[in-house]
Amino acid sequence: MTLSIIIVGETGAGKSALINLLADKPMALVSSDVANCTEAFAEYTFNVDSTEVRAYDTMGFSSARVGNLSHLVPYERACNLIQSLKTRVNIVFVCTNKDKLSLTTRHIYHLFNDFFFDGTVPIALIATHREKERSMEDWWERNLKDIKKFRLNFAGHACITTQPLRGSLNDPRHGQSKAMVIQLLGLSMPHNNEVILDDPVYPLFDRLAGSPEILTEKCSLSLRDASFLTGKANPLIRLPNVVLFGETGVGKSSVINLIAGYKKAPISSRVRGCTLDSKEYRLIGDASCLRIFDTVGLNCAQVEGSHYLNAIKKAYKLIEALNRAGGVDLLLFCIRGGRINAAQLANYKLFQEYLCEKKVPVAIVVTHLENEDVMDGWWEENKADIANLKIDCIGHACITAIGKNTAAYRTKLDESRQVVLRLLKTYVHEPGIPFVVDTDMWLSAFLKKMGYFIRGGKLPKKRAIREMLVQECGYPKEHANAIVEEICC
Repeated sequence: MTLSIIIVGETGAGKSALINLLADKPMALVSSDVANCTEAFAEYTFNVDSTEVRAYDTMGFSSARVGNLSHLVPYERACNLIQSLKTRVNIVFVCTNKDKLSLTTRHIYHLFNDFFFDGTVPIALIATHREKERSMEDWWERNLKDIKKFRLNFAGHACITTQPLRGSLNDPRHGQSKAMVIQLLGLSMPHNNEVILDDPVYPLFDRLAGSPEILTEKCSLSLRDASFLTGKANPLIRLPNVVLFGETGVGKSSVINLIAGYKKAPISSRVRGCTLDSKEYRLIGDASCLRIFDTVGLNCAQVEGSHYLNAIKKAYKLIEALNRAGGVDLLLFCIRGGRINAAQLANYKLFQEYLCEKKVPVAIVVTHLENEDVMDGWWEENKADIANLKIDCIGHACITAIGKNTAAYRTKLDESRQVVLRLLKTYVHEPGIPFVVDTDMWLSAFLKKMGYFIRGGKLPKKRAIREMLVQECGYPKEHANAIVEEICC
């Protein structure tokens, strides 16, 4: 196992010295001369208590121009670093050597927390050069009020010194500092088998679309600079977005766990579910990173009017998340082995035609085939019926996601995982242009079409729909009125 750390901070904040502290040897160049500080980023690999650590030392940030370097250059270098990463990121260390929480430190926090990682990677604060403090922890107590005021949600902190006091060869603070930083890595001492950061993720570049306001509002960059950086970062990496849908109980959560290779999604024995309820998962399958929205579909061919109202909030949440994530690349239709029923047909229509306007390809995953001698035999027997029902799909996977403790079941489970991974690799490895629409237009069009499933064919009253949009979705009344008129026209 390798832990990957990004170390950032202002110019001269002690980033290189922190690496040397952890490595317990002089690996990174330490200089008090700004011109000789890290100019781009450098990678260092070393062991901490027999665990391999990969640390990325970065160019220092400054609130003003340094020599002939623009204040924007460190942002560009950070983009280049994130682009170059081929491994997971476990934690980001933000270093500061200032006595008070600085504006630049706040900007750095938002750049990595909001802009690059969307709050999915832990960020810890390292207050360096604390050797002259009566108690090194005093820095944190002194600045805690401002940290809370500006809503900087650090996963942890360490107030440290990276060098012994002058004339002291055995300064206990030096050893204490190293121990505190190691603790932030989740390494218990002396036993290092407890790693708390067990689910790191890749940067979410697709979330940068339309997000220069993060850089303008939270990092104080000009709109021109923010647009430049957003444009630079957007093409680097984009996570494909998959919507997994089907009735409750068909095994969608088991499919998520099958792709992940471990139990990531909770499996429930409940047979009911709220229509359009969804949960977002970021998975790494066969070295490819993707995002899957596990979504509850219809459990019957028609719905009651009250269920339609309950689904409005869920539909808004799902569409807003899909829009923010950059659209839909693939629909994964999960069905249970057997005959296609009316509810499954309704789900296909709801997602493929109504949600995605027939503009997103569909792949089918058929579950609960563990008792079949040849699982793909189900497809050969049923593909003609699927075609006759006008269910168009670009690919399929006939699988089991049940891991019983027998050799036969384990073999089928392994086979199933490889089949699903091949399916995803074929159709989402290099995503094309995703389907995405303005949230309001998308929501109103979808809810209007979803009304066709209401038993009796009559939409709830306009007032009830309007109240749901205003009270549960947070729409302004005027805004909600326009959506209601579009739905009910």
